[in-house]
Amino acid sequence: MKTSLSLLLLPTIAMSTNPFPAPSFCHDLDCPSFTTKTTSDSLEVRSYDTLLWASTSVQSSSATDAGDIAFGRLFGYLSGANEAGQKIDMTAPVLNYIQPGEGPNCNTTFTVSFFVPWEFQTKSGPPPPTASDVSISLKEIGSVAVSSFGGFAKDEDMVSHASDLSADILDSKDLDFAPEAEAGSYFFVAYDSPYTLMNRHNEDWIGVVDAKDAE
Repeated sequence: MKTSLSLLLLPTIAMSTNPFPAPSFCHDLDCPSFTTKTTSDSLEVRSYDTLLWASTSVQSSSATDAGDIAFGRLFGYLSGANEAGQKIDMTAPVLNYIQPGEGPNCNTTFTVSFFVPWEFQTKSGPPPPTASDVSISLKEIGSVAVSSFGGFAKDEDMVSHASDLSADILDSKDLDFAPEAEAGSYFFVAYDSPYTLMNRHNEDWIGVVDAKDAE
């Protein structure tokens, strides 16, 4: 997953409404824009635009524990822990980029991100965070294969769906793993409030490239 602090790629005019026809599982919240296609192997692939996200990283052995810590930091930023003291609207999804440790006894790095609302997707960007462990950056997510599932996701659910998705990519005639995915990195993506009990929507994403481009 590539990130950049440059804001030169962003539009100069603030957008006060969501210009992207977001899917229903975004729950009418601002949601990052993407295009989608289905491969000949019936895998869903999305290509995400380069946009601003607020992020924080936590090292842990548990995605759930790391997510709780990270959510608190990022929600603090939205609640006014920024240089403008401004409250910022919640968006969807909560993005958790999971980078496994290099050994069996090494913690995994979880980089959790909130999408920056469309009104701040400009060169000036949103108000900077006051906390040193929260940052604003452009994320070049690129193309990802997607696996969707419901329920309250536990660590084992994230791993299980990522494993199944990896197997599907390996079997695909159209796709190959992106370089960062070859090292086992993937995204867990959550769209629902903890208070949503029914019809929850979660996703795992794995970075991919066209197989012909990987040759």
